[in-house]
Amino acid sequence: MRIHTILILAGGDGGRFYPLEQKMRFTFMGKTVLQHIVGSVSQMADEIIVVTNETNKALIASDLAEYQVKYVVQTKDEGGMADAILTAEKLLTKDVLILNANDIFDFSIIPHLFDQTNKDNSLVGFVAKHIDGYFSGGYVVFDKEKAVGLVEKPGPDKTPSSHIHLVTDYFPNAQIFINELKKLPPTDDQNEQAMTVLMKQKPATCIKYDGDWATLKYSWHVLSMQDYFFKNGFQSLIDSSVIIHKTATIEGDVYMGKNIKVGAYVKIMGPCYIGDNAIIGDHSLVRSSTIGNDTLVGSGCEVARSYLASGVMLHRNYVGDSVLSENVSMGAGAVTANYRFDAKTIQTPVKGKMIDSQKKKLGLLAGKAAKIGVNSCTYPGVKLSPCAMVLPGEVVTKDK
Repeated sequence: MRIHTILILAGGDGGRFYPLEQKMRFTFMGKTVLQHIVGSVSQMADEIIVVTNETNKALIASDLAEYQVKYVVQTKDEGGMADAILTAEKLLTKDVLILNANDIFDFSIIPHLFDQTNKDNSLVGFVAKHIDGYFSGGYVVFDKEKAVGLVEKPGPDKTPSSHIHLVTDYFPNAQIFINELKKLPPTDDQNEQAMTVLMKQKPATCIKYDGDWATLKYSWHVLSMQDYFFKNGFQSLIDSSVIIHKTATIEGDVYMGKNIKVGAYVKIMGPCYIGDNAIIGDHSLVRSSTIGNDTLVGSGCEVARSYLASGVMLHRNYVGDSVLSENVSMGAGAVTANYRFDAKTIQTPVKGKMIDSQKKKLGLLAGKAAKIGVNSCTYPGVKLSPCAMVLPGEVVTKDK
């Protein structure tokens, strides 16, 4: 089944993603998150609409140049999901599927959602993901297996079910939903309230989903998103231009782009994605990681389960379970601690509130162009602002 409109919400400021920026433009396997989404759903609808802000519009349009996409600019700096939808109101004339610009899952479930929602004659249909533990998002309220409501961020002890609401909201008649949105005052859960109103009129079509899912809400989610792509559809490929020293070892699934140089006694253990023009210096170990374009992993480094963006420079470093943005540099001997001695999960402040990453291993989260001096170290879960400087020998115990 083909529908009229898919609306993708990409207008948020991403403040919780600090110190990283532009989460929907983060690149995995050579494509931005938004490119992955649009490429997966472009044949399911007559038109694709992306709601973005003025700052990102030109960049996103460039990323999506190969697709026929319409753009709507969300002007409110603090406008949330409901405001983004209302911004596009004039274009939502028939049925619509609403997606987040930072959620990745098996999009092949979407046509089934369309079919079942129309078969049930429901006012709204969506996908619900079963999770263990707690996620700070919307939860589905069930009554005898029927979805009858949504509760936004109920807290770990008040979850109404074990299923979270993925933003996969299909409305056979978009105007009915928009009318309910407009009756409500602007709140963080305005969207969920409006959907709950529709569900009280008639239970929603809720497709339960147990497959893999990844989202970019907090900066450490980059590592989970990386794992998603390593697990789903990742294929080995080594370009003919790659130069690999005869003593180097390549194991597992590894993608290598153009003009890469791999030095003597290097070991690369897949899954790994290594972008164009990267250099992996002598005696280095890279495992289960992304190495961005034009990145230098100098001699004697270990990079484990980490994401290195383009232009990163390392020299005799240990980088574990970390995310380094574009043009981050680490001086010789600098290391990232990634594990608490008490083996507890790592917490880190976000907007003044301590958030549990739910990860037992989490290293450094560094913004663009941060500089880390020689023989320094960072505590687990530390975040460095863009252009931050760590002095030689400094021990960084908190965000800087």
